[in-house]
Amino acid sequence: MSSPVTRRQRGPSEVHRARRLGKSVFDVRGRRELLSLTYGLGGTSVIVAWAVDPRVIGNRLGMAILLGVVLAAAVTLYALRNRLPRFVDDVAIVGSIVLIDVGLFFTDLHVFPGLLIPFFVWVGFASPLWFPRRRATLYAALAVAASGPVIAVAGTAEVLAGWVITMTTLVVAFVITSFLTDSLVKRERLAVVGEMASVVGHDLRNPLAAVSNSLFLLRHSLGDTVSELQARQFEIAEREIAKAAAILEDLSAYVRPGEPVINTVDIGTLVTEVLEVAPPREGVDVTLDVPAISLLADRVQLAQVLTNLFTNAYDAMGDGGSLRVIARNEGRMAVIEVEDDGPGIDEGLVERIFEPFYTTKQHGTGLGLAIVRRLVEAHGGSVRLHVDGGRGTRFVVTLPASTHRAR
Repeated sequence: MSSPVTRRQRGPSEVHRARRLGKSVFDVRGRRELLSLTYGLGGTSVIVAWAVDPRVIGNRLGMAILLGVVLAAAVTLYALRNRLPRFVDDVAIVGSIVLIDVGLFFTDLHVFPGLLIPFFVWVGFASPLWFPRRRATLYAALAVAASGPVIAVAGTAEVLAGWVITMTTLVVAFVITSFLTDSLVKRERLAVVGEMASVVGHDLRNPLAAVSNSLFLLRHSLGDTVSELQARQFEIAEREIAKAAAILEDLSAYVRPGEPVINTVDIGTLVTEVLEVAPPREGVDVTLDVPAISLLADRVQLAQVLTNLFTNAYDAMGDGGSLRVIARNEGRMAVIEVEDDGPGIDEGLVERIFEPFYTTKQHGTGLGLAIVRRLVEAHGGSVRLHVDGGRGTRFVVTLPASTHRAR
């Protein structure tokens, strides 16, 4: 009878070696790897086109030298990908533009105008992915301008047609990539924020309830023996617990606002009810211009939208000011404007004011306006902020009217 085979356990070093064997040689997420791949594929495509139709190349020696530079750059970028300074990415973009411009003079565009399109597409895709918007736009504009001299040199309709084709490809690639990049970044950010808020809200709700109950029982167990100092400390603790609970409510409203329960809502009546629940501070005058306008909306969620906008205006005006609420119909949409004459905000912050957790207040959570936008968009509407040179702010909410059912 044969002896049983004993399975030997691998040591830590062997496990480490096994993991390293499975590591990818080419990381498609690395910038330098992608730069190397693009330079290599671009050079290879030119060589293939040259072999298929030699007439494509007008200056063979010049193009051969240019191809040597391109392929050498591809090898260098990959070999030194982990030891290159940050500015290499910018150099690679600008270098590709220079190579494109030089290559245009070596290439007969009227024979094959699409030969250098991959280079232009790369500039259109790489710039908005890797660089800030202004710098990416600059690089795309440089690519357009750098390829322009070939038109003046050739002076033919064929060359002009080839330039228009390649420039259209570049611009379309740039716009699409910019839009998709912004959209993906926004969705990823909101997903992370939502997951974090959900975890934090779930983990803090029960401890807060326990602390609140314990304070209640402790205070009532002391009866009339509570000193003035102890009573003040109880009030501080209860007030801070209430603040924390309000933050959790905001988190819950942002993460899981719920599906709107659609009913016919009269804007004038709702504005009056919200002002009763969230009245203006002393010194704040309220002016209403709200005719009889009905729309299809979730009454509770729309009330929360108005409450957040009103309280935001109160906070902005401080001890005194004027709040104006205006409503009107515009076609099949209802428009609600909430305007204050506070100090306003900087125009550079308009794009960020609706971001979750971004706030200009000292003690704000940064969720009020984010909730407003999320609830309004859930109704198929939109909300915009208008600033007037530091003289107040005006929020414009647009919602489907009663003749147009919300989503």
